[in-house]
Amino acid sequence: MGCGNGFVTELVGAECDEVVAIDVEPARLEDFRDHAEGSARISILLMSAASIKFPRDYFSLITCFEVLEHVPDLSSSVREICRVCKPGGAVVISVPQVWFPFENHGMRIGRRTYSCKIPLLPYVRPLHRKWSNARVFSSAEMDRLFLPNGMELLETSYASPQFERAAASVGSWESEFTFLRGFLDQCEKIPILRVLTGVSMLKAYRKHP
Repeated sequence: MGCGNGFVTELVGAECDEVVAIDVEPARLEDFRDHAEGSARISILLMSAASIKFPRDYFSLITCFEVLEHVPDLSSSVREICRVCKPGGAVVISVPQVWFPFENHGMRIGRRTYSCKIPLLPYVRPLHRKWSNARVFSSAEMDRLFLPNGMELLETSYASPQFERAAASVGSWESEFTFLRGFLDQCEKIPILRVLTGVSMLKAYRKHP
């Protein structure tokens, strides 16, 4: 769900017999089609997560990485993801998490949009809900979305910043902080620091048989 240009989808689905990739951005789907080389096992579809045109209990594995923070209808998207998951199948989600001290998607105040990183905004939830361009989630909030829809929690984990933009652009702000990569790798081994330094939260759920 929310496959974008397909880079992650192709990695995750490399060993799958059938891969269905959906997104609502036609340009990014075209990019995916260009490098998928007409693979017969990959279906690339313009489709919303809030209205998935597949039967109930269809997919054995569903991934949704950094998508739920953007969808207009969160509840419907979660219900649809759970609906099309097979009993015993898995849903793996990543979302921005509330304890990371920066809002990475910028914010809008009135008519002005700020696309920079906003320090500490996630810690003030009323202001974050009002101004931020994307949602953040706590672990409990994610569970309240998925568990009532027939899912059980398998695991919760956190991913520290990887400074992807530093690799893409030497002049980016991330390039000034790449020296922290080793420190952040160590933080992932300590539970409380893993939460505080994790830019994304990963949740794995299984649908009840």
